Amino acid sequence: MKNIWLKLPAILYAVLIFGLSSLPKTPLSLVPIWNIDKLAHLTEYTIFGVLLMLAFAGGRPGAVLRRTNYGSFFSGAIYGLSDEIHQYFVPGRICSAVDLSADLIGILLGIWIFNHWHIFRKFRAS
Repeated sequence: MKNIWLKLPAILYAVLIFGLSSLPKTPLSLVPIWNIDKLAHLTEYTIFGVLLMLAFAGGRPGAVLRRTNYGSFFSGAIYGLSDEIHQYFVPGRICSAVDLSADLIGILLGIWIFNHWHIFRKFRAS
């Protein structure tokens, strides 16, 4: 229970993603830049990947093992897939394999960032 503060950001961010996915149109759909929505998916899920790593590592030194990486990736992938399926039922939104691919790449990038940036060193194995 003491590590709930490390899990809460990922949970709240998942709620934010769901809320944004429930909107029929997003402000990004009004931006006339080619594939800006793919960049948004990549960025959104990169942040989610970092937050999932933080949640799975739990603040324990040496906790970032393969299972932390795998747990973060698979839970993020399942969430991304469920988000795309959810968008299928939202008027004005589509379920897209390309969007899911951007989500998956974003999660992998977030995991990589967590594992390689010094700011997260207290959550990584020494």
